[in-house]
Amino acid sequence: MNMKRLMTIVYILSALCITTVITSCDKDTPEDWSEIINLYVDAELGEYRPWGHPEDAEPLDGLKIKEKKNADWDIIPMNGIEGFTHSLGWKFYLEVEKVHLANPPADASNVKYKLIKIVNEQKVRTPEFPTLEVKGTQGALANSYTANIFEPVHFYLDGNNYMQQDLRELCDSLVFDIPWLKGTHLSRKIYFHEVDRNQLISGWDHRFILPVGGLCRIKAYKDGDVVYSDAISVSLTNDKDFLMYNWNEITENSDNSIGYVNFVDEKHEFASTHYIVSEIPIAKVWLSKSADDTLEWLYEYLCKLYKEPLYSGESEAQEQYGKFFIDTEKGKLHNIFGKQTTHT
Repeated sequence: MNMKRLMTIVYILSALCITTVITSCDKDTPEDWSEIINLYVDAELGEYRPWGHPEDAEPLDGLKIKEKKNADWDIIPMNGIEGFTHSLGWKFYLEVEKVHLANPPADASNVKYKLIKIVNEQKVRTPEFPTLEVKGTQGALANSYTANIFEPVHFYLDGNNYMQQDLRELCDSLVFDIPWLKGTHLSRKIYFHEVDRNQLISGWDHRFILPVGGLCRIKAYKDGDVVYSDAISVSLTNDKDFLMYNWNEITENSDNSIGYVNFVDEKHEFASTHYIVSEIPIAKVWLSKSADDTLEWLYEYLCKLYKEPLYSGESEAQEQYGKFFIDTEKGKLHNIFGKQTTHT
């Protein structure tokens, strides 16, 4: 065998070896693979917590799916089926491509779904907005609320067929609105949803701090327009001597305080307690949070509620009044009003 022929054989064998190695490597490299399956999708949504979602954060909405009719529901992201859009109140039977990912992202599933067709869809119920309900010291009330200001009031969302998930489909946000001064209103958002975040306050406490009458409402907004509202009539009077107190009922020192929860204006929440000094009942008031305008706000608020205080010529209260509105403890505002001050 001559040298030229020998070298040719060596080259051929080397090429075969390299091809075999490459082919072997290709076979060892994992690849995505897919199958055609059917999926059940529930009419209602589930709670979805993606990888890394804070434990103390509200869960996200997710699709409830399963491959077998008698199986348990799995929860996947709302966009977990490519090409599919869920409608609350409708259940679906889908034909999908189930893709098994060979190298899925570290924080994601190793499976993804692509919609092929909707085999069947069935309406289970119609999504509904909630109604605004209220409970006061008298318990659950119907369509109106009448009481003294400062009494605790509990508002909540309810409805025969309402489900919290409905809001995502029906609106972008839900706002709670209460009457204030001279036809004005104060409000706070109680529901909103974004791509990766949503929030709902389904029940909340509030104390009205001024005698007003009118309608408390919830308003639903979609694309900037009001698409729904529900209301409860409120009538609030002030029949106490000072805040929650009648002077003749203060007969001893209190170890507790009353917090005046202001749901629509948390910055100006305050609290009070009472005690006796030389047989004179005293009410002590302080703001729960300090802000630049708290001193001015509290002064103006008390003047709105009780008007400018009047004093008899024999009383030393007028001299003391200037000392009431002083910052006396590390920026916390303290104000003391006693029976010797007469408000009209």
